[in-house]
Amino acid sequence: MKTFVFDVDGTLSFDGKQIAVEILTAIQRLVALGHRIIFASARPIRDLLPMVPGFQQAQLIGANGALVAHHGVVEVVAPILTADFCRLRGVIAQANLDYVVDGQWNYAARLAVEHPLAGRIDPANLARKVSLAKIEQAVKVILLGLPARQAAELQATLSARKTLSVVTYAGEGNLDITAQNINKATALQRLGVTDYVAFGNDQNDVEMLAGASTSVWVTSKPQLQHLGARATITCAPSNQAIAAQIADLGTSMA
Repeated sequence: MKTFVFDVDGTLSFDGKQIAVEILTAIQRLVALGHRIIFASARPIRDLLPMVPGFQQAQLIGANGALVAHHGVVEVVAPILTADFCRLRGVIAQANLDYVVDGQWNYAARLAVEHPLAGRIDPANLARKVSLAKIEQAVKVILLGLPARQAAELQATLSARKTLSVVTYAGEGNLDITAQNINKATALQRLGVTDYVAFGNDQNDVEMLAGASTSVWVTSKPQLQHLGARATITCAPSNQAIAAQIADLGTSMA
């Protein structure tokens, strides 16, 4: 038996709404072969659940590693420190920034309806949208739509605090902020997973892929080609190619 860990957006799903049937079928075959399945996403658990029909009871990693869930029970790995969250609220107010702030389950958000993230927030209406002041414990903060210079300056300022992890996404102008040393790889360590196959496509997958015994880099973001240079396997960003790669690895490692 092998553990397979899958990023979702840009790796298994290319429209942000669903995972294609052929990919879900390939993952179901992994389970039939006795393999263990984990989904690891930047999405919080409430937004990840609708993306993985049939696997809601599997082990899930959400919010870039700040949340884990198994059999529907959600656990906070590490929240953003209260002092840091106060500072982030101040940054949001001072610069009048758009944002998404996730608690363990509920969230606060301000963003345009046409923003790509808007349709991905609580698509199944599982949670409550609350005011920013009502979020007592934040696990992840996304600052949205920043110009490149402002994003770089904020990343440098926030990273200098040594208590936050800040991830940028090429061409998106967003900053994903979690507690220090929170990422998908550290969440896997918390779950006791050390020997695994990982599929990913983005900056927030780098640590997870580096720790994998076999890593699959999905080339859905050509501007990040350099990040996949050390991956064991490179895979085209198509439903057919992903399903075939899952099937090949599942069979060879059974």
